[in-house]
Amino acid sequence: MDCKCLMTLILCNLFCVSTIYGNLAINPGFEEGENDPWDEGKWPDGWWKWQDGAWAAWKNNAPDVGASGANYVNAGAWNYGEFARWGQNIDVVVGGYYTLSVDAATENWGSPNGALLIEWKDASDARIGEILRYELFGTVNTTWTRYSFTERAPPKAAKAAFMLEGSAQGTIMYDNVAVTPDPDFNNDNWVDMLDFGMLADNWMQSCGNLDLDGDDNIDMVDLMLFTQEWLSYYEPEDEGLLLNINDSQTYQQIDGFGASLTDSSAWLLNDALSQQERTEILTELFDPDVGIGLNYLRQPMGTSDFRRRADYTYDDIPPFMDDDYDLVYFSISDDQVYIIPVLQEILAINPQIKIMGSPWSAPIWMKVGREFGGGTLIDSDDIYNTYAEYFVRYVQAYGGEGISIDAITLQNEPMLEPGSYPGMLMTTADQRRLVKLIGPKFDANNINTKILVYDHNWDNPWYPIAVLGDPAARCYIAGSAFHGYSGDVSAQTTVHNAYPEKDIYYTEWSDGQWNDYGFAGNLIDNATNLIDVIRNWSRTFIKWNLALDEENGPKIAGGCDTCYGVITVNQSTGEITRRPQYYSMGHVSKFVQPDAHRIWSTESVGSGIKNIAFLNPDGTIVSMAVNTDDAPHNLKIVWNSQYFIYTLPANSVATFIWPNQSNAIVNVWLTTGDQTKLLKKQHYVQFHN
Repeated sequence: MDCKCLMTLILCNLFCVSTIYGNLAINPGFEEGENDPWDEGKWPDGWWKWQDGAWAAWKNNAPDVGASGANYVNAGAWNYGEFARWGQNIDVVVGGYYTLSVDAATENWGSPNGALLIEWKDASDARIGEILRYELFGTVNTTWTRYSFTERAPPKAAKAAFMLEGSAQGTIMYDNVAVTPDPDFNNDNWVDMLDFGMLADNWMQSCGNLDLDGDDNIDMVDLMLFTQEWLSYYEPEDEGLLLNINDSQTYQQIDGFGASLTDSSAWLLNDALSQQERTEILTELFDPDVGIGLNYLRQPMGTSDFRRRADYTYDDIPPFMDDDYDLVYFSISDDQVYIIPVLQEILAINPQIKIMGSPWSAPIWMKVGREFGGGTLIDSDDIYNTYAEYFVRYVQAYGGEGISIDAITLQNEPMLEPGSYPGMLMTTADQRRLVKLIGPKFDANNINTKILVYDHNWDNPWYPIAVLGDPAARCYIAGSAFHGYSGDVSAQTTVHNAYPEKDIYYTEWSDGQWNDYGFAGNLIDNATNLIDVIRNWSRTFIKWNLALDEENGPKIAGGCDTCYGVITVNQSTGEITRRPQYYSMGHVSKFVQPDAHRIWSTESVGSGIKNIAFLNPDGTIVSMAVNTDDAPHNLKIVWNSQYFIYTLPANSVATFIWPNQSNAIVNVWLTTGDQTKLLKKQHYVQFHN
């Protein structure tokens, strides 16, 4: 390409940006043109309208006045299914962001629906994709109010129809329309050469009149005029809340994020879905490239409160026997029906999955009272020694199925005797006693599975501290496990500070009807809980059931009837609903690699903002930020003496990922409480000096 052609190409792109400042709408206030206020046959200059059994009128002080000036337009209908639209066709630039804004109100009757619409078109007027809608119903009232809707022009877009819609039952009034573009094409709050690069990639769809100074010559003056305006177009006045990140200061290693494949969850995935449906959802859940990359599972060792079948353990004996100290009847055959097959399919999708085992109950012949719903281990050396061997057999049996057990806890919720579902009380002395038997047996059998103590709520940090206080037990203990149903997350740090060489694991917390705050509320609740848990030294963040059905089951009686799974599988239709916890965990599990480390970041950023940051083994850096406020916040992220500014929408979660290099390009993923963005990759941003 010669210099003249190159300059023409450059100026073509530069002109397109220089001509998109300000309001692109023609006659935005509907003031231009001659009209009778009751004549629906006359249109304001620059506008077209479409009516589908409805009405669209250009009004002048009848029956209301415009938001400003005398004139306005309305659109509405009497019958449901009918609608009317006002619109304009406007040229656009591929990659550009366009905001459609308007003042809207309802006439004082009916209950109409309003919407702002954008229809992208190519150079031949063919529609690109679906018409995009921003619904106003439920918010528009008789007081004039400003509404806005921003979208990005897709590849091949040359023009767009920006539309105002009203539908039954009633009338919406519109005034003061604005279509405003932004040359900050990658939306990083800087107008720079990255924006030019995005524009240049699409120059064939973006060309226009190149004579910027109007002298009938295309020359360097045109380039100079554009450059002066373009590079000074936007610099944020409000740099926002300051978030510093320091990857040289590292904390605990991260083992993973996930949930529990309970008996209920495994059956639902195995039997309620077809093979294709199961493979698709498991890939979405566990593959980090095409899904959210969950990588840690906590498995009940035998029965739990979420099971479809009768309670069982791995050593259930015939009625005519009193005991089985040699574990002759040990078997994982119940798990081989559908739990292990689903686990094996998950491991085939993501071989880096780690698995933790947790018993709800010992075999009942080992327990006082011989019942699943409570009791303790019988105070007998033979019982304790056999139960320790039970853990060895479990790890070995699962290993024979190709499933490695990363860790075990000694007892799920050892301070709870539930009665209505399986459980078992276990004191700190019981746990010390059991650890000192399991540890040597693991060593003798070359088992590297970690042993974790406690596995209960934050409200009793003294429990793991007491178990760790025994040096003979402590040498076999890898760490402590916590649930989040009561107490304060700082309990994890209390235990860490007492025994900093021992790890912390967060192993259970469920969403349910008792804490259902709607999508936005639960998205934020889960994300902030995750941040708090990891900031307080946990290597894991594990939710309760991976999957439940539309009735919060399937399960037999006892236990939680109002718990939600990470996903909901409708048994009748096979439809899958991804709950807020799916997205909040996905914002880290998809990007934080196994064996990453938490790194230092500003803990108190400012009103409504929480965050956490990680350093991956490959050197990439991951930062998750949560805006808990009902208003957007500018966030200034500073790292390695560079920074970028990002506007975090209200009630949203964002993840930023970048390589460990100067002037790094940052990929952004976003989920918003209004569900317009669901773990969706956004425009990239860049660090600046």
